[in-house]
Amino acid sequence: MRLTIKILTVVIVLLPLTELFLVCYSTFVDQSNYWHTIKIKEGNHSYYPSVRFIYDLKEIEFYIRANESWYYKEPERNGWSKLRGFSKGMHHDGGSARLVYKCVDDTLLLVGSYCYVNGVHPNDGTGQQATLDTIQPGKVYHCIIRHEDHKFKFWFEDVYWECEAGINPTWGYMLNPFIGGVYTLEHDWTIDILDIRKDKPEIDLETDSLQAFKPGF
Repeated sequence: MRLTIKILTVVIVLLPLTELFLVCYSTFVDQSNYWHTIKIKEGNHSYYPSVRFIYDLKEIEFYIRANESWYYKEPERNGWSKLRGFSKGMHHDGGSARLVYKCVDDTLLLVGSYCYVNGVHPNDGTGQQATLDTIQPGKVYHCIIRHEDHKFKFWFEDVYWECEAGINPTWGYMLNPFIGGVYTLEHDWTIDILDIRKDKPEIDLETDSLQAFKPGF
């Protein structure tokens, strides 16, 4: 009995410490310029933890690679799933910009842009979301999202799109994948991401060479 109590005490103490470690790791350990995989388990919308704060947030640049887990049986309400983006300020539903995707007719993968502006949801505003292109599993895609001239600007491969961004603070945080909204997937979902930081010289070339995917501007 005493041993059981001791074990439970240790577990109770370690759980919050483990949670704190994960939050600190995600927030302060920079994985830029290295490929890493994010997994969202079946029945879930996101993985935890999920934020990295940036003081002067003007732009993010990244590469993504889709895979077969991105396909799913189209639900009745098939909204955009979020891939990568940033929030301006503490609350993403105040002002934020994200690259998103959805699977249509169980077989077609669409990628798009999706922005909250002055607290207005993309579905309720005008010109706050758009379909940009189709994508294929196994291919690497390049994207830049920039906050400039009071606009959110997207470059996805050779496609450009922008919308008014409203009023936002300079600081913010990275937004990681969020799958579904009113639905969850019945299988694990994964994405490979390589975030670019130009002030970090090292690039991991073990998995893929980026020489063929340099920005065109």
